[in-house]
Amino acid sequence: MGYRAIQAALATGALVCAISGIVPAPSASVAAVNGDPVIAAVGDMACDRSDRAWSSGKGTSTHCRQASTSNRLLADSSVGTVLGLGDYQYDCGDLADYAVSYNPTWGRLDSMMDPVAGNHEYETGVDAFGAHCPSGNTAANNYFDHFGAAAHPGTDGHFSFDLGSWHLIALNANCSKSKVGGCGPTSPQTRWLKADLAATTKPCVAAFWHQPLWTGNGTGRLLDYKSWWEALYAAGADVVLNGHVHNYQRYAPRNPSGAVDTRNGITEYIVGTGGESLVPLKTSVTPQPVIAKRTFGYLRMTLHPNGWESRFIDTTGAVLDTSGGTCHPR
Repeated sequence: MGYRAIQAALATGALVCAISGIVPAPSASVAAVNGDPVIAAVGDMACDRSDRAWSSGKGTSTHCRQASTSNRLLADSSVGTVLGLGDYQYDCGDLADYAVSYNPTWGRLDSMMDPVAGNHEYETGVDAFGAHCPSGNTAANNYFDHFGAAAHPGTDGHFSFDLGSWHLIALNANCSKSKVGGCGPTSPQTRWLKADLAATTKPCVAAFWHQPLWTGNGTGRLLDYKSWWEALYAAGADVVLNGHVHNYQRYAPRNPSGAVDTRNGITEYIVGTGGESLVPLKTSVTPQPVIAKRTFGYLRMTLHPNGWESRFIDTTGAVLDTSGGTCHPR
């Protein structure tokens, strides 16, 4: 079932009642604050119903909180666009799990969602709970079936669009997967990125994909994405948004080598806080973010004509981080 069909099913109430505490989806609208578009960004969303923390969809303080997190974003009527940062349904995107976990919670926001694929959309073999992943996961078939045209299957998941004075670029960071187009400096996807950056006349640029360059976890960085940072930095881009690491992190503006660059650097946000689970930051890893929060929530950004303001908002509605910046001359 595609997401528009799911929206119709949700309107009947048949799926909403599956999980307690769910509020209805908002009517479709283009939201703004003082005329400036407002977006939300979040990834790593719905846990597997076989997870021992599932608890009939209620979850625990650190697992399976897709209902409360999506409820909070649904209550924010200023948001008109949601950037989905990947890993929508754990453990490997089975549509039967979507029906129980993702659809009644985050699926209510699909009409506003611009998604990018995460690594769990391509998970193969046996999942963490002993079930076989869908056979089509080598090409993320369930992901593209669920989101339909919004996932841009014709390009295997990379696309761009304008919103106000901003140009937003979506990339598929599963570099080695079939038809994705790679991430290296001469790969088809990177060549497309460079041409897309050269073509835009918008004064502000943000890019979003799943796995970050700077991670605050593991080895500290994933070098597959350095070529994208180099292209974005050369073009004067302003913001990169990622998921994958299950916490919230904000980095000082940096150049592609990792040095702080307050004049031309790109600000990276990691928002892997959509409900599946939470992990701590590893303080031994460099570079370290300016701020990190191990809690569920979403990033809300107001896109001004020449800059942005952001707030990280948790499931109670508390604002745990505020930031912003001025767009680079282009």
